Amino acid sequence: MSFACHFPVLSGRFATIFLILGSLACGVPGEARARATPAPALAPASEAFVQARSAAARGDVARFETAAARAVAPPGLKPYLDYWRLQLALADERAGAAMPDRRVQAFLRENPGTLVADLLRRDWLLNLAKRGDWKTFDAEFPAWILRDDARVFCLAGKANLLRGAAPGAEALAALERTRDLGENCLSFLTTLVNASAYGPTELRARLLLALEHNNAGTIGEVAALLGLDGAAVAGALANPEKALASPADSTLTLIALTRLARSRPQAAVPRLETIGTALGEDDRSFVWSQIAASAMRRLAPEAAAWTRRALTARASDDTWEMLARAALRAQDWPLLLATTERMTPAGRLEPTWVYWRARALRAQGQTAEADAQLRTIAGQFHFYGQLAAEDLGELTRIPARGAPPTPAELVEAGSNPGFARAMRFYELGMRPEGNREWNYQLRGMSDRQLLAAATHACAQSILDRCVNTADRTRSEHDFDLRFVSPHRDELASAASERGLDPAWVYGLIRQESRFISDARSSAGAKGMMQIMPATGRWIARKLGVTDFRVEQLDELSVNLRFGTFYLKTVLDDLEGSPVLASAAYNAGPNRPRSWRATLSGSVEGAIFAEIIPFSETRDYVKKVLSNATYYAAVFSGQPQSLRARLGSVQARPAAPTAVP
Repeated sequence: MSFACHFPVLSGRFATIFLILGSLACGVPGEARARATPAPALAPASEAFVQARSAAARGDVARFETAAARAVAPPGLKPYLDYWRLQLALADERAGAAMPDRRVQAFLRENPGTLVADLLRRDWLLNLAKRGDWKTFDAEFPAWILRDDARVFCLAGKANLLRGAAPGAEALAALERTRDLGENCLSFLTTLVNASAYGPTELRARLLLALEHNNAGTIGEVAALLGLDGAAVAGALANPEKALASPADSTLTLIALTRLARSRPQAAVPRLETIGTALGEDDRSFVWSQIAASAMRRLAPEAAAWTRRALTARASDDTWEMLARAALRAQDWPLLLATTERMTPAGRLEPTWVYWRARALRAQGQTAEADAQLRTIAGQFHFYGQLAAEDLGELTRIPARGAPPTPAELVEAGSNPGFARAMRFYELGMRPEGNREWNYQLRGMSDRQLLAAATHACAQSILDRCVNTADRTRSEHDFDLRFVSPHRDELASAASERGLDPAWVYGLIRQESRFISDARSSAGAKGMMQIMPATGRWIARKLGVTDFRVEQLDELSVNLRFGTFYLKTVLDDLEGSPVLASAAYNAGPNRPRSWRATLSGSVEGAIFAEIIPFSETRDYVKKVLSNATYYAAVFSGQPQSLRARLGSVQARPAAPTAVP
């Protein structure tokens, strides 16, 4: 369909806003708008622009220049062709390649304050450091706006050291949070060691962090800085049991035991109890922490017992969070408090652990302290904010709606050149580039500006940016923007046919695709409800659709019909539990069956959601059911209970299912 002046189907006051302001939003000259259905074939010049981007991403200079010669950039996007050309020049490592510094500087002057200039500045900083031009690096680094690349921070730390200054807190923080050191952060770390700013104690801590993250490359690099033999380290990583058969060095023993714990925690326990005497107490506790964390990822029954043996370990919050889940799974409230006490102060302030610490305090009769903690997060717009409020006697309510954006505020949003660039990228099917442009414009916006930008996005049917932008407001909110409900008639009909709660279906779609009807996942899932092609074929057979084609999953009616059929199927297959069915929609129905089988009895749905061993599925389930509760409140105008929606999960023996 034509997407000029196409508005999502919305309810209440929000629909009225669009009727009043629609002509204003549609009147932006040349505005490119994202489509709710797949775009028609691009014109040759536009297709060449897209091909130029692909060639640049592959580092293929010849194909880039061929495509660029045929490309006509849409209005506002020509700087991207120049950026990709400069990006390729900066990456050219041929001996004697001309450095394009003057061209870079000219580009930065010509495109001040733009995302594309900041991306080029980041690439230039990486290139300057590689060439050892630290003087120019130091001059340009403060002007880098995004500050979202650990490599550049590591190089800034190295630059500081080379001129005799302290490395800087930002650089050290970037080094600590980087799992894979890579060339640039390894260079920074090496410079720290050579400058005697990092000694054996700090290197040992960095090795433990690499072991926690199971990053073989970083383990080897840090071990080399500690003076360990590279071949011996590689052997301990590749075949830890063989390395443990004849331990020669305590650090190699630590590496091998931790590596074994990661893959086979039960096998690591007897090894630690025999060979571990060669380790110091700190290292033994660390290995116990990795055994316990690995056991929890497998939902092994021993996870809580092994956690008790790890309580003195030096470990990161990643490990302590997994051990806290082991305690939660056992509903061992004193152990839960003990594990959260070992987290960093920032870790303990995460809403997840504020909530569960409060629950542990309540379980031990410390009601006043528990309630005080719950009040710090109650009313925040997320899973644990909702549960905390409910524990204090308040159901999920929709906050007072802010005043609608004024025509002037909408004009400001509609005339933002970055938003216009984003729209043109969406028209070309270049959604990642469009999202990046859109998000760059949101920096520092007030709530009023965010609401206007979200309204503008919704008016153009860019519903994912509408939702994500409205989600950023701090004190003035509009939940008709945060929880848009397009295609109400079609979705209500599909949900009703299967006896599903529309609020749950909307909550799932909001998490799956943010209402991008032609969304594609990296795995190949299609449409708003993100249905895999093989699953689509299975559903078609079940529904008796004999002429099904995978391309039909992009059609709204087919996607909703197939998606709701599958959701109802997994719901019935999992005894009507929305928690298990949501997990099944994300991870497949056999996994929640196997997770449920490890329970020793019934657990509340909130506990089950938190102990899901897959981080993606854990986050998914919590967000889907939080979303569903908000949608129910929006639709009904009445307070809603997230706890009632979560219910409880009963232990059942594992049994395979025929549902894919």
